[in-house]
Amino acid sequence: MKYKWKLHPSDYALGENEKFYSDMAAKGWALDLRTARRSRFVPAEPCRMRYRVEIAEPTVMGKNGYVIPSEQIALYEDCGWEYVTSRDRFHYFRAPEGSEAPEFYEDPRQQAETIKGVRKRLIITTSVLTVIVALIVLAFCWNGRYINSRFMLLPSLPALSIFWVCILLQGFASSAVNVVHISRTYRRLKNGIPLDHSPKGKGMLYIVLDSGIRIVCILCLIMMLVQVTNMHYSALPKEPDGPYIVLSDIGIEGERVEQFGRSSYADSTRSVLAELWHTCEYVDRSSGGTTVNLYQTVYRLKPFMSSSFWVRRLTAGQTFVRDLDDYNKVQIEGLDSAWICDNGMEAAAVKGQYIAIIEYLDGEYSTQKLMELLRALAVRWEEYQ
Repeated sequence: MKYKWKLHPSDYALGENEKFYSDMAAKGWALDLRTARRSRFVPAEPCRMRYRVEIAEPTVMGKNGYVIPSEQIALYEDCGWEYVTSRDRFHYFRAPEGSEAPEFYEDPRQQAETIKGVRKRLIITTSVLTVIVALIVLAFCWNGRYINSRFMLLPSLPALSIFWVCILLQGFASSAVNVVHISRTYRRLKNGIPLDHSPKGKGMLYIVLDSGIRIVCILCLIMMLVQVTNMHYSALPKEPDGPYIVLSDIGIEGERVEQFGRSSYADSTRSVLAELWHTCEYVDRSSGGTTVNLYQTVYRLKPFMSSSFWVRRLTAGQTFVRDLDDYNKVQIEGLDSAWICDNGMEAAAVKGQYIAIIEYLDGEYSTQKLMELLRALAVRWEEYQ
């Protein structure tokens, strides 16, 4: 059988949905199935049809969601209404225009009571989502100190970050639009104004908003796929092949060993916002018998990206000190800005569009070693300017 799928208005835009299905019936398409975002239609003779939406009580749950009592369906059918389909708590009926099928409610206030509980729960859900979105935005804007940038690195993984933001916004925007629709309907019904079964609006805001977010999500998935195919992972070379340093650059020689079950490695990737190099080096010093660990992440941001903005947020992903204000700013020739921690383990540097986040562990925790690393980094970056 030939089917047609169409995006439909928000679930809670009751009048818009009824008009949408009536208009489709006039074009020769009868509602057959409703999913979360699309409705399926089957060919039919063009006719003028009335559609009505009934909302099940929030407390009545069945195997496939909120159910409407079979007795209520039978009553509506006896009155001339044909049961069509259901999705979640929404149930759809139709009757030929001009038939004697009466409206479900003589008094609009009775219908208001059927959506009162639904409206209350929807407002609570939207309020929770609003708080979550607000907390994420505040946490990120407040120096990023409460967001571990290793899990939300916009410069290195913009597609993934934007994807999750869109998923969150989609839920928030959908709930907000639904609250507007159901609250407006509830107020009118409570004031004795009957539901408008053929409003002028078509609920396009929800359709455009939802479709736009979905398109962005698809583009993000494509970007992530491209980025994954461009990832390179290899053993850490003796001589750096990127804008990073190795321990031999500051005179630490020795045999590279495994640490935590891993060998020294270097990986690199690129996104639409930055190129990224990440290295881990483990060296067993020939004197002293101590294993020295050097972890570094180097970003080469695109020209439109602000290094000063992102260095603060990227240091939020450090292991020990996550607030750049707790670092000591130092002067290193060849670097625009540089910072080291009193713990002798962590440092950060900026030059032009380059940012480096460094973690150095040798058991001595000397800030002098961090200074040497930053000087070596300045020399390395000079080759890449």
